[in-house]
Amino acid sequence: MDAIERVLDDFIEGLFRLMLEHHQAQVLETDLTVVQAQALKLLRTGPLPASKLAGALGISAPALTQLTDRLGRKNLIERRNVKTDRRTVIVALTVKGGQVIDGFRRRRNEVFADILARLGDDDRLEAAEVLSKVGAVLHGREPERGVRLSPRQAPRRQPREGRTAIEPPQASKEFEGEPVNPPTKRRMRIEWD
Repeated sequence: MDAIERVLDDFIEGLFRLMLEHHQAQVLETDLTVVQAQALKLLRTGPLPASKLAGALGISAPALTQLTDRLGRKNLIERRNVKTDRRTVIVALTVKGGQVIDGFRRRRNEVFADILARLGDDDRLEAAEVLSKVGAVLHGREPERGVRLSPRQAPRRQPREGRTAIEPPQASKEFEGEPVNPPTKRRMRIEWD
């Protein structure tokens, strides 16, 4: 069991680090806080009453008001009143907000496809089949038995030209005297919601 735990720990830590790095970079590029990005993600499935959105985010009603004000100013969400209950406010994504979230999803899938592209065809196909079963379990479904993906269905992405994999221990070191990820001159804004 120790070998399985080591494999799982290594996979989960690596995946978490990779996704977190890319997610944080994209959040900064889009000028969103992590909570704002999470709110947009929750609204991608459909409009929500403000109270349910606050509960899902684990924030208070006043904090949600500040959050929705900021997202509204960025034209990422809209607030709608309910005609039958004036106290209820529905929060929904705008077209622009949907595009931002779709960009997050697209980039996440590209990052993971780049990783899978480093595997051989058979290994990539096997990984995709196993991940589809794990995904089903994570979403509370029974994994489908005996389902086999064709090689065309397996995630396949060619690495971008000129791009090579950097081993994690080297990721923070210098390359030809320059930092691998030079600091940007952009300031990070911290909002307290």
